[in-house]
Amino acid sequence: MKKKLAKILAITLSLIMILTIIAACNGDADPDSSPTPGGPDDPTSPGPGDPVDPDRTTFSNITTKTDVEPLGVEPTRQNTLIVGYNAPALGDFIGGFSIGAYDQTIWRLLHGMALVQMFDPAGEIYINPTVVADHEISEDAEGNKTYTFTINKGLLWSDGTEISAFDYVTSVLWSASPQWQEADAGWDAGSYIEFVGHTAYHEGESEYFKGVRLLDDYKFSVTISHEELPYFFDLAMVAFGPTPAHVYIPGMTITSDENGSKFDGDITDNAHEIATTFRFAPTVVSGPYTFVSFENRTVTVQRNPAFGGDSKGRMPTIDFIQQIETNDETDIDQLFAGEVDLHPDELDASKIERVLAHNDFTHHEYLRFGYGVVNFQHYGGTHGADPNMRWAIAHLMDRQAVLDQVLGGRGSLIDTEASPGQWMWQARGAEALSVMRPIALSIDSANEFLDKTDYKFEADGTTPWDADKANEQGTYLRHNSDGDPLIWRNGGAAPSVSNAIEVGTAPRAALAGMQFTSEFVDWDTIVGPNMNAPWTIPDDELIFSSFSMGWGFGATFDPYYYMHSSFNGTAANPAFADDIIDEAIVRMRRSDPTDYEGFLNGWFDYIVRFNEVLPSLPLYNNMWMDLYNPRVGGVENVTDLASWAAVITQLTLS
Repeated sequence: MKKKLAKILAITLSLIMILTIIAACNGDADPDSSPTPGGPDDPTSPGPGDPVDPDRTTFSNITTKTDVEPLGVEPTRQNTLIVGYNAPALGDFIGGFSIGAYDQTIWRLLHGMALVQMFDPAGEIYINPTVVADHEISEDAEGNKTYTFTINKGLLWSDGTEISAFDYVTSVLWSASPQWQEADAGWDAGSYIEFVGHTAYHEGESEYFKGVRLLDDYKFSVTISHEELPYFFDLAMVAFGPTPAHVYIPGMTITSDENGSKFDGDITDNAHEIATTFRFAPTVVSGPYTFVSFENRTVTVQRNPAFGGDSKGRMPTIDFIQQIETNDETDIDQLFAGEVDLHPDELDASKIERVLAHNDFTHHEYLRFGYGVVNFQHYGGTHGADPNMRWAIAHLMDRQAVLDQVLGGRGSLIDTEASPGQWMWQARGAEALSVMRPIALSIDSANEFLDKTDYKFEADGTTPWDADKANEQGTYLRHNSDGDPLIWRNGGAAPSVSNAIEVGTAPRAALAGMQFTSEFVDWDTIVGPNMNAPWTIPDDELIFSSFSMGWGFGATFDPYYYMHSSFNGTAANPAFADDIIDEAIVRMRRSDPTDYEGFLNGWFDYIVRFNEVLPSLPLYNNMWMDLYNPRVGGVENVTDLASWAAVITQLTLS
């Protein structure tokens, strides 16, 4: 496990990750499978670009192929960029399965041609002109909103097969299908905003997805339900990428008419095949790189000559990329030794100082759109379920020590769920600070909050606890009326952060009658049942009251998916609920895309209430540091909203 917080925590269900999963939904089968009825060798099929009879509702995929010139070079140290992380990729390289931050970088490289650009360094969200030739937006009498896209001709899959509207419709139908969910896949195209007909299709009540239409070889539409509108980020919800239909559903047709669209065949076996093979080695992709191998915890990809370019038409120039797992204790030595070219997302001050002192290596620093955070366990009778307990911890935890000791002061403290880089904070952050309760160290304040809980007694469960008897050795603890001692156990994703939390908090906690410990735990423990499904664990085995980790906001800030009470009982939000939070979230997301003031007002009320009830404790905002060999150029284009993989067409290697 790397010695820093994960840059993007999957369970946040941030839209950046959600839309990566949607856009990266690609599949597997033999791309050279024999022609089938309705395919390119069927004389009854319209040819690529031929007009389609408007009465014809059954579409075959375009499977014409263009010869793709081979890369023509073998990997060498000179033409290979080696990127090192202190954790491995998990091996899931298509959407719907992995929650690993290090698989996401590979997704960025393998999958492209999304309709909407979501990973812009400046945080903008816009129609991708490399893919979209034209688009229209319309509303019907009910208020349903339809996006109609015409894609450019000549876009290619890595095997030379032309990308068509059929592939985009396949992406939506496939990801939302019950068969794909039965194959143990995760999120789908309608999980976060309801497209017309999604629920009936997703739950198997209808074979048609009503809100999806395939209009011709290069034109299709998707319709968002009026019940979800207005939605501030609705453009982001149509950021679909294509799925290689000739690989996922070879020979299968799609019927599209006034009922919507449907596959003309059973995809159960196809879904199982993709989930057990292509998932781990995607052979046909649309991104700037193609998959080569995943061996010995190293992922290797090579430049894709068939790639159509990024949103500005730029092509990658680096022939090969290897993403490797580095050792937490020796990663900087590996950088100095030339075993690694790029070490992204560092926040450990001791490592950063070593690189800054080395004249032959350089760095790029940028603000994080997110923060380090202590996530409280809200489920059942756990300590984190009580806001008085949460505020007590807030007054006991030395966040400045974590910022100074681990990050070398490269960051700032903040008292709510926000980042100084967000446009909302820049607009009204100062006003928010004037009305929010400051989170400051205070043992007296912690004791005041703890006295409002049931942990206000000595060991007999009846004698009032006396602050004057407390000591830093922790021999005098608070107990509840059942005689249980107050023990708070934090699980940390990063050893350095977890250790700093314990050193700074335990002595103060003892003076408030609490035994506090913070220990490093592996990532699987954190994102497993302990935090995501606590109801599956017996109450006496729910030993963690909180988890310290990283949290990414992304360009589309919509906390609905992990804070709204409608998700109670799910991995997204097992138990937290607050009516004021719910109402503010809904006002944010239900603002019209042009109503920045409405969104801002909802956001303001959200962060003020967040500070009041502290669903989680913000530890710090920080700067990220990418450390690299100067033979790598273009790293200055990286931002927290666009990783090195997202700007790969701007990186060079000398």
